[in-house]
Amino acid sequence: MSATELAGDLPDYDMPLWAGLDPAARREIRSELERIFLPGGETLFQEGDQADALYMVVSGALGVSVRGSHGEQRRVARVLPPETVGEMALISQAPRSASVVALRDTVLLKLTRPAFERLIERCPSVMHYLLRLLADRLRATTRSQPIAFKPTSFAIVPVTEGVAVADFAQTFLQEVRRSHGAGVELLDAMPADEDESWLYRFEASRQQVVYVASGPSGSWTERCIRHADHVMLLAQPGEPLSPQAESLVRAALDWRRHDLVMLQKPDAARPAPAHPSLNRLPVDQRLQVRQGSLADLQRLIRTSTGRAVGLVLAGGGARGFAHLGVIQALQEHGIPVDLVGGTSIGAVMAATCAVQIGLGEVQALMRKAFVQDPPLNDYTFPLVALVRGRKVDARLIQHFGDRDIEDLWLPFFCVSSNLTLGTTHVHRRGPLWRALRASLAIPGLLPPVIEQDGVLVDGAMMNNLPADVMADLQRGPVLGIDVARDAAFASPADEERKTPFLRRLLGLPAEAPDIVSLLYRSATISSDAQTLRARSQATLVIHPPLADVPLRAWEQFEKVVTLGYEHARERIEAGALDAFRFG
Repeated sequence: MSATELAGDLPDYDMPLWAGLDPAARREIRSELERIFLPGGETLFQEGDQADALYMVVSGALGVSVRGSHGEQRRVARVLPPETVGEMALISQAPRSASVVALRDTVLLKLTRPAFERLIERCPSVMHYLLRLLADRLRATTRSQPIAFKPTSFAIVPVTEGVAVADFAQTFLQEVRRSHGAGVELLDAMPADEDESWLYRFEASRQQVVYVASGPSGSWTERCIRHADHVMLLAQPGEPLSPQAESLVRAALDWRRHDLVMLQKPDAARPAPAHPSLNRLPVDQRLQVRQGSLADLQRLIRTSTGRAVGLVLAGGGARGFAHLGVIQALQEHGIPVDLVGGTSIGAVMAATCAVQIGLGEVQALMRKAFVQDPPLNDYTFPLVALVRGRKVDARLIQHFGDRDIEDLWLPFFCVSSNLTLGTTHVHRRGPLWRALRASLAIPGLLPPVIEQDGVLVDGAMMNNLPADVMADLQRGPVLGIDVARDAAFASPADEERKTPFLRRLLGLPAEAPDIVSLLYRSATISSDAQTLRARSQATLVIHPPLADVPLRAWEQFEKVVTLGYEHARERIEAGALDAFRFG
């Protein structure tokens, strides 16, 4: 804490804590308050500390976290003006139950324990307010609701040479005003004759504020970052991290979001990669923006302001072709896709979105890859798996080349299952083709992918619809497409019909699925608890009617694409996807 002053020197803050007090009681309490300025990133108190006061937030924001069972810090809540924090320990006379840190430069009013007890005695209605507040927080915690991230202040900071910061900031501002209203203001300097209180008044009178720094370091840059909920670090592809930006590598705050915005050339066919030195920056996402591209700028704004559409595609063998039809319907009805993720064949379809391959080209690629020349027929002695997997490797490298996940047009992730640790493995960096290969590795059918982290196989075993992974990003509504929900083996596939004599000879039921189909189905059934949790994190999950489509019915490509398209179109026209439309 850097500065305190008596409340008698303060403006007459209208705080709900004393809303029911008469003027005399209000003056009495105010005389005992202290004004505290807490710079962004500093701790107010730690879990387990002795409680000595409660605090009222006048401006800024606080983050509340608790220690998890493995020692990790688990985010619990954001506290914004005019809420209070720290009152629970005063009510229960117990040590602090959580840690609180300033997410931005924050002004607080401190009320000590003796003054708090006098306040409760004089005005019992204050206790009612506190009990309601505590009940709301407890309800949110027990429901395991994700903490909503709704940034109201942004910082734009260059981290490499050659960035036209002012031009980018003005373009960003104009488009934010168009989509969010006129209550957005840009600030690139503070008046010389003003102090920090002027900045608080400036923020309070605007809906959103965009702070712009001309360089990666300096007092104004530090102030911009401290006041920001969301920081955009601007970089030119290929340019190294500016030496002055080294401090940003160490100054990250977990509660503040940082994105690396790569300013690509207007005619770039694929994103040019970032200089390796930029990998040291602690960023949440790497976002690609072609200079002069309105669509890319709008995607950046949606992704930064919590309006991005996250599309999550499930695994399901040949049923995964339905994803192509769903994506086509979304495009035709103007519903954007800003972030993508998936499992197994859903990961492959999501990758085509992230690379931004045209729908016609994608359908031609998928038809050739799975129908005309199936990759899962290079059988071998089943010491590790039924097939060698070399054709799959070659096909993935052919289609996705040497692209890295962090250098795609859209933010992308896919999941595999780590058999060594028994956990879900989320792929966010590294070679795209290899991440897809791990996500596709059906145990027993394809050889696993061996990484330093463990033995990786098909992600559907642990999480076939990773909507929870997308929701954890807190970028906006999540749309899940589930193609594995319908019953399998409802009708015999061609493979079962081809071997009636052999089945009779071996004494096998004629209707029993063959081993490959069994492996496919086994890999798409994650635990009920995980499936329910993942689905609950999505804003909406739709599942095209695919019960009549066998998991290996690759020859039904056109039929399955059409089923996905028609079902998605019906849901869109019925208004089910209105939450994903943004102007």
